Amino acid sequence: MDCREVQATLVALGYSIVVDGKPGPKTKAAIQAFQVSHGLHVDGIVGPKTIAALNAATAGKPQGASVFDRAKFFAYLRSGKAPMFGTSLSPGQVRGIEGILDGFAKTGDGRDKTLGYGLATARREVGPGMVPVREGFCKTDAAARAYVAKHYPNKGYSKPFGPWGHVYYGRGIVQLTWFDNYDREGIADDPDRALDPEFAAELMFAGLVDGRWNGQGKGIAFYLPTGGPDDLKNARRTVNVTDHWEEIASFYRQFMAAIFAAKGAA
Repeated sequence: MDCREVQATLVALGYSIVVDGKPGPKTKAAIQAFQVSHGLHVDGIVGPKTIAALNAATAGKPQGASVFDRAKFFAYLRSGKAPMFGTSLSPGQVRGIEGILDGFAKTGDGRDKTLGYGLATARREVGPGMVPVREGFCKTDAAARAYVAKHYPNKGYSKPFGPWGHVYYGRGIVQLTWFDNYDREGIADDPDRALDPEFAAELMFAGLVDGRWNGQGKGIAFYLPTGGPDDLKNARRTVNVTDHWEEIASFYRQFMAAIFAAKGAA
């Protein structure tokens, strides 16, 4: 297992860490906690015995978005039962949604509710196209640079910065802004990677799970607990206070119905 795989496995087991492929104190602490709970030598190192225990702990458990029939999922979205898409999906929409499903498999927590909320968030943030966008929905880097220069002339991220001369305006699903944030994600040299559907989804789900955008550090599982009622109004705080929460709640319910249908539950 590489570091990212270990982190994703720990997240699926309920540990609250960021899946970024970078070993750090929180990841080490989660490994140590896992080792304690499984009677292993506690050193924070993922050796053969720890790997075997991680594999055993997740054996037979649903992982990511691979646990349902995607054909049935898309059929439900096209059925008219999910009015947010009408009765059809373009190839571009399908690619965008596939990217979100694949991103969830890497940095999600394995829960249907988290997947449903991430899909609903994307539907609100980027519209029915379901693909990552540049700030202002601009089609090119040049257009986005002009857009932020015009609308946000006093914001630092509207100007070229750093050794590559990029402008670190918003890109993605839940949009990434500012040089330091792009640098933290390892894409300061190639900020347009945030426009890749799968990678953008990885960033979104990592933030939803660990609560990095929430002033109180609460992730989506706090508001949408596996065994409890959903607090859809305050779930929006995982991204941006409570704006548009009712619209997102409607999208969430539609996506959850599609997930259940794809599992043969509806």
